[in-house]
Amino acid sequence: EKMKALLVILCCVVAVLSQQQNDDNFVQNDDSPFRGTRNVEFDWSLVKRVVGSAKSNTIMSPFSVKILLVLLYEASGEAADISQTQTKRELRTVLEPNGDLNATRTLYRQWLDSALSQHKEYDLEMATKFFVEEYIDVINKYQIISDHYYSATVDKVPFSKPKEAASIINNWVKNTTRGRISELVTADGIEGAVITLINAIYFKGLWTYPFPENGPRQTFHAAQKQVQADFMEQNGQFYYDDSATLDAQLLRLSYRGGKFAMYIILPHQGSSNEDVLKKITPASLHQALWYMDETDVNVTIPKFRFDFEEELNQPLQDIGIREIFSQNASLPLLARGKGARNEVRVSRVFQKAGI
Repeated sequence: EKMKALLVILCCVVAVLSQQQNDDNFVQNDDSPFRGTRNVEFDWSLVKRVVGSAKSNTIMSPFSVKILLVLLYEASGEAADISQTQTKRELRTVLEPNGDLNATRTLYRQWLDSALSQHKEYDLEMATKFFVEEYIDVINKYQIISDHYYSATVDKVPFSKPKEAASIINNWVKNTTRGRISELVTADGIEGAVITLINAIYFKGLWTYPFPENGPRQTFHAAQKQVQADFMEQNGQFYYDDSATLDAQLLRLSYRGGKFAMYIILPHQGSSNEDVLKKITPASLHQALWYMDETDVNVTIPKFRFDFEEELNQPLQDIGIREIFSQNASLPLLARGKGARNEVRVSRVFQKAGI
């Protein structure tokens, strides 16, 4: 059987949370939770499978994975095709909403325009790039769609020289993540590849309500042990809910700029992270967010920093996206040239993230 050329999908995500002194002239115009409709079934299905199998703290971005899978859907055939391949049917599950491609294109363009607009209160860098072998041409129509709706661009690299190709890719990742992730790929990891598709996200935000610089040092109760840790602590009004449905408390910590926030879910005593995760559904989480209201809260959070990396082939197959990894993968609109067109399959989906 003829072997297919390899397409490698990689994601890297970095979040940097920073303190800043209170600014009496600062006015936050929009500091309330988003309570609109979210299409997050794919997101939570993926998160639950990754967290369930991970043996360490986990950080991941379903959005970073979704945008790459949507790009593969765009490559799986014309939107008007009546006869759909299994590849296309499986990838359709990541579209928003209800498998509507036009709605998906509009939403991603709106999200990217909003997220990437320059703002003095935070730094956000999000970039998507195809690295393709020098003898392969990405089909012009597909390239236009990828750029117009998803801001994805194309660079040629010599995959026949894996060390050189890895260096080019890693330099791009390093620049995009401001040096936080300096090595996403190795020469061995991309050997045999003809296309590598990468989404990189870097976010540096300032708390709307900064924590005092010198917080207490106290005991942190981890799952299997107790450790001494530095904490951040403050009292104030925050959006909060004590959810009986989730058996947990929810807290919203906003970032300056009015677009982004961190949501913290703390299980009730006697309940575990795993217990809460089982109870989280798009509907139950949506309800809890609706119930959040401004409340006087004493917030005490351990300072933390960690990295996480995970291959996502198996979690994606577990939720029904399988054919892109097989010899039957059909991505005819992606590229042409030796080793391209219907000869491409996905060999690896990998995400590396840090906070």
